[in-house]
Amino acid sequence: MSYNVNLREVSYALSEALDYVGIDDTMHGKRVAFMSAEIAKTLGWSPSRIDDLIMIGMLHDCGVSSTDVHSHLVNELDWDNSQVHCLRGSALLQNVGIYHQYAPVILYHHTHWDHFEAAVSDQIKEYANLIYLTDRVDALRVQLGDASNVERHNIASVIQKYSGSMFSPELVDAYMETSSSDSFWFYMEDEALNDYFSEWIGAGENNSVPFKILKNIAMMFASVVDAKSTFTSEHTYGVASLARYLTENCNLPSETQEKVELSAFFHDLGKLRVADEILQKAGPLNEEERSHMNRHGFDSHMILRKIKGFHDIAKIASMHHETLDAKGYPYHLGGDNIPIEARILTVADIFQALVQDRPYRKGLSASEAYAIIHNMGEENKLDRKVIGVLAAHLEECYKRSLHPSSYLNE
Repeated sequence: MSYNVNLREVSYALSEALDYVGIDDTMHGKRVAFMSAEIAKTLGWSPSRIDDLIMIGMLHDCGVSSTDVHSHLVNELDWDNSQVHCLRGSALLQNVGIYHQYAPVILYHHTHWDHFEAAVSDQIKEYANLIYLTDRVDALRVQLGDASNVERHNIASVIQKYSGSMFSPELVDAYMETSSSDSFWFYMEDEALNDYFSEWIGAGENNSVPFKILKNIAMMFASVVDAKSTFTSEHTYGVASLARYLTENCNLPSETQEKVELSAFFHDLGKLRVADEILQKAGPLNEEERSHMNRHGFDSHMILRKIKGFHDIAKIASMHHETLDAKGYPYHLGGDNIPIEARILTVADIFQALVQDRPYRKGLSASEAYAIIHNMGEENKLDRKVIGVLAAHLEECYKRSLHPSSYLNE
């Protein structure tokens, strides 16, 4: 089926997941997009180029999943390993039709102005270096504190110091002119920034977008989430493949199957806000760590609910840790308050996690994982009908959980 959505709104909302990696500072991509757009206006760039620049700014850190990597990028002006996330981000965007044109820019967005190869086009160099400049301005904001007049002057001094080496002299001059306005800095406050982009989203159009395009976008963001830990590699893909298969074998309509699959790809977006050391901890979580972990479904909902037309997807995704006995999280729902789509997603999420290797144990066999699922059904935690479907197709469910890439194009 097709979905009536504004792709600007979809991209803006999902970019929030990328900014979640900052944990306490969750507007980095939006600030980079804003600064880049305002400098481009000073340079007289066309509206279409500015629109592209906003998209690039919001998505520029799609290669960053780790809070440790984010910390290096924010706290070091020119981190030696910065190119790793550029390569990864470029590869991710290359696989998504509506974003693939931005892949070369992301590849070079930490390349020094005087290090560009001759083969790189002038436009890619301009885009990439402008993103680099504004990205470093925002990093300096974090390092120097509140952007008072003194801090603004210090930021400008650093940027000017590297004019002609790290940054294009023309872009540095445009930055100096644009940033001289107080409003440039005021707009980087959260409320003003959201208003700024609300106007940009409102200028976009709602279009009939095929499921396949939304699935490609969802798969990209799932890859960002799963890259947060080597132990969760392809977890989301496995959950999505299994959830779609279970929904189909529950004889639910194709429209419902698609919604469950999209919900599965998006269900762990909120985990990008969880610190690496919590996700990768090899033992039980303490109370504070558990509190951080238990809000990830809520954070996924906060992202997805901002997309008009995604109400059902947001709801299903956020409920994947709810249980029928009302002892799940984050809402403590129970019984009929948990729709069948969310019940299916919960079974898929638990089964895939059980059969996959984790930091603290090896993955279980299909029968071992099923025994645990079965007991959870007996304890009125999971839906017994969904468990029955899992039992009837156990080996196939096991294959889809561990080797989802084989089923992605079905």
